[in-house]
Amino acid sequence: MELTTILAAAATLLAGLYLFYSHRFTYWKKRGVPFPKPLPIVGNFGFLFWGKKFFTAGLEELARPFKENGFCGLYQWGSPLLLVWDPEMIKQITCKDFSSFHDRGVVDQKHDPLSQRLFNLSGNKWRNLRNKLTPTFTSGKLKLMFPLIRDIGEELSTQVAIEAKKAETQEVKISTLLGRYATDVIGSCAFGIQCNCLRDHDNEFLAMSKKVFRTSPAQFLRFILQAIHPSLGGILPLKFIFSDVHNFFINLMKDTVEYREKNNVERNDFVQLMMQLRKADLASVDPENHIELTPGVMAAQGFIFFIAGLDNISNTVSFALSKLAADLELQNRVAKEVSEVLRQHDGELTYDALKKMDLLNRTALEALRIWNPIGVLIRECNATTRVGNLTIEKGQPVFILTQMTAMDEKYFPDPTRFDPDRHLPEVKEKRHPYTFLPFGEGPRNCIAERFALLEMKLAMVTLLRDFVFTHGPNHKEEIELDPKGFFPTPKGGFVLQVAARA
Repeated sequence: MELTTILAAAATLLAGLYLFYSHRFTYWKKRGVPFPKPLPIVGNFGFLFWGKKFFTAGLEELARPFKENGFCGLYQWGSPLLLVWDPEMIKQITCKDFSSFHDRGVVDQKHDPLSQRLFNLSGNKWRNLRNKLTPTFTSGKLKLMFPLIRDIGEELSTQVAIEAKKAETQEVKISTLLGRYATDVIGSCAFGIQCNCLRDHDNEFLAMSKKVFRTSPAQFLRFILQAIHPSLGGILPLKFIFSDVHNFFINLMKDTVEYREKNNVERNDFVQLMMQLRKADLASVDPENHIELTPGVMAAQGFIFFIAGLDNISNTVSFALSKLAADLELQNRVAKEVSEVLRQHDGELTYDALKKMDLLNRTALEALRIWNPIGVLIRECNATTRVGNLTIEKGQPVFILTQMTAMDEKYFPDPTRFDPDRHLPEVKEKRHPYTFLPFGEGPRNCIAERFALLEMKLAMVTLLRDFVFTHGPNHKEEIELDPKGFFPTPKGGFVLQVAARA
C-alpha cells in the first residue's frame, strides 16, 4: 500500500511538472519568436549542468540555428529569456532606448557588502554611484596611476626571464605569470597594497584571489538559485560562501583606509580616489539613493576587478602573444613600433608613449575580438518597448550576445584569422559600429575600459620590448577550453617559448 501511494505521489508530481513546464514553454511560440527546444526544469541551460560548454560558447551554440534572425528566445529554467545579436537591436537596447533597459536584473543584497558593487546596482542607486566613480577613470587619473602598473610590468619581465632559464626548452606558462601580474595590479591599484604575487607565490592576497574563482557546491547552488530568480541568491549570500575571502578583503580595505587617514598617507590609486569621494559627502544631493562609501562598499568596487579582470586580462594577453608567436612578421612589426616610440621618449615607457603605439593597440583589440573575455551583456527590460519587430515586455531578461557579431563573417571576413588591420579607422567605418563591443556600449558600458586596455597594453609592450615569443615543443595547435569555466579559459594555460630580444 505504501509503495502504491509513493508511486502515485511521484506520478502526480511528474505530471504536475510536465503540465507546468508545457505551459511555461509556450511563451515564445505564442509570440512567434524562434527558440531551441527546451528540456524540462533546466530549459535551454542544461549545458551548464552537463559541463559540456562554457557559458558564452553554450549560448552561441543555441543561437547558431537562428543566426540570420538576429535574436531568439530561450528558457532559463521555466522563465523566458531573450537572446539578441542583431547590431541594430543592440544599438536600441544599449543606447537609443536605454531608459527602458537601464538595469541588469541583479538583486543587490544589503546584508552582503561585496555585492554592493556598481555592476549589480540598479536605477538611481547605480546612476548615483556611477557618477561618483566615473571621474576616477579619466585619462588624467590613469596617467597618475601609470607608474604603479609600469613597475609591476618590469617585475613581470624579470620573472619571465627567470622562468625561461629554468626550462630546458625555454618555455614559460605565460598565462600563469600574467595572472600574477594582474593580481599585483589589482592589489596595488584597487586595494592600495604591494602584494608582490609575481615573486611570492605563497602570498595570502594571491591565495584569496584564487578562491574567488574556485567553484564549491554552495557556490554552484547559489548560481542555480539566482538563475531561478535573482532574489533567491540572498539565501546563500557571498558572505556565507566566501566567509574567509569576504572578511579578508573587507578588513584589508578597512586597514588600508585607517592607516592612510591616521598617517596622512596619499597614493595615486583607486583607494585614494574613493577616500576623496567619501570626504566630499554627497548624501545631501540625493539622500534616498545615496550609497555611503564604507570600507565594505569600497572593497566591493575593488572586488569587481577580480571578477572582470583577473583571468580575462591574463588569458586575453596570452592569446595575443600566442597569435604573435605564430606570425613572427607581425610580432616584429609590433616590436619595432614599440622600439621606435620608446626611442622618441628617450627609452622611457610613459603613458604618452603607450598612447602612440597604434599597431600595438590594434593588436590588443583584435585579441579582444576573437578572445572576448565576456561576450555577453545582461539587461532587464524596465518598461515594455518595441525593439525592431519585437515587443519586449517589462521584466523580460535580455542577453546580448556580442561575441556572435564579433565572429560573424558578414562583418569580419574570415573571422578566425588574426588581423589587427580590421581596426584601422577606414576599415571600421565600413561596418556597423555595434558589431564589436568588448566593453559593452551606452551609459552602462564598462567603466574601467581604459584601465583594462592600459593594463593589457603595458604588459604586451614590456614583454615584446624584452622578448621574442615562439611556439615550442609543448605548444598545442588547438586550444581546448575548460567547459566548466564561466569565462573562456584554456586547459593547461598558454605555454610559449621565450628568447631575449636583441
